[in-house]
Amino acid sequence: MKYFIFIFLLISSTCFAQNLVPQINDLGDGWFEVTSSVVIENITPQEAKKLAIQKACQIAIEQFSGVEVTGRTSLIEVESGSKVTIDHFSKLTNQTSQGIILKKEILREENITKNNILYKSVTVKVKVGKQEGKRDPFFTLEATLNKDYYKEGEELELEITTSKDCYLTILNIMSDENVTTIFPNKYRKDNFVKANQVFKLPDEKDKSLGIKFKVGLLPDKEEDTEIIKILATKEPVNLQIVSDYKSALESLQNWLVTIPRSHIEEVDLQYYIYK
Repeated sequence: MKYFIFIFLLISSTCFAQNLVPQINDLGDGWFEVTSSVVIENITPQEAKKLAIQKACQIAIEQFSGVEVTGRTSLIEVESGSKVTIDHFSKLTNQTSQGIILKKEILREENITKNNILYKSVTVKVKVGKQEGKRDPFFTLEATLNKDYYKEGEELELEITTSKDCYLTILNIMSDENVTTIFPNKYRKDNFVKANQVFKLPDEKDKSLGIKFKVGLLPDKEEDTEIIKILATKEPVNLQIVSDYKSALESLQNWLVTIPRSHIEEVDLQYYIYK
């Protein structure tokens, strides 16, 4: 039997009090060059690199929007001793009122020792965009999964309710930043839903046709985490996700920034998979 221990790290200025002072250069037109660092202590250099990149993205959004961004990263530790770290670059996609990372390029990385402390320093070039307008306070979206923790091969089910008639798009964001559209699909092409009615995926008709959404692990993973991203839009949209997984998340975020904020609501549901 496996036991999960969750350690939540608040990504804020106080969290990085021991780290070197970040450097930011505004390149214009939403582009920023940011150098950030994380202490390599009780984590691997690769984990420190991910945190430094995440911190750099956060700093760029804060500089762009003038609003402090608070995010959260989880570390899952299981009985076997293997670890999974969650790259929450994808979690920044739901902070559309502050800004969205549209492009990200790692320029350089290095290990630095200062006062006998080892740091991972990363310089990132990022482009930040922002949706126009303000949120519609009368347009809300609520969504739940049938569970938070899945054994590989178990079936994922969703329930969604919106406060207004709208169109749903449901995406699966995997840990390698690949993005797939699970609704609408070839079996249910009509994604219009009525206000205050519970939408289920799969529904009873889907199940009668043998349609299931089984969770799976990437080939090199024993445990992992993924995100179901639900988008509700007032007008029908045509989301084209590129087939190259390395650009899929970037493609999604560039698409999101084109939709006026008052026309969209979104929810991210994170879930865990284990063998």
